[in-house]
Amino acid sequence: MSYYAFEGLIPIVHPTAFVHPSAVLIGDVIVGAGVYIGPLASLRGDYGRLIVQAGANIQDGCIMHGYCDTDT
Repeated sequence: MSYYAFEGLIPIVHPTAFVHPSAVLIGDVIVGAGVYIGPLASLRGDYGRLIVQAGANIQDGCIMHGYCDTDT
């Protein structure tokens, strides 16, 4: 998994989550328990927080990006 800080915020991943090595997490991203994030997924918490709740399944190649200053 590649992860990057953005404006001092870094992704937080629960230890039971699976994030594929080719997935990218950027900035204010919170990944809950038992989450699956597939190959080439891109989760960008650069201008709004992304909260991936427990048990969620983010499939291959999915791109997630939220609205400014809101939780998604």
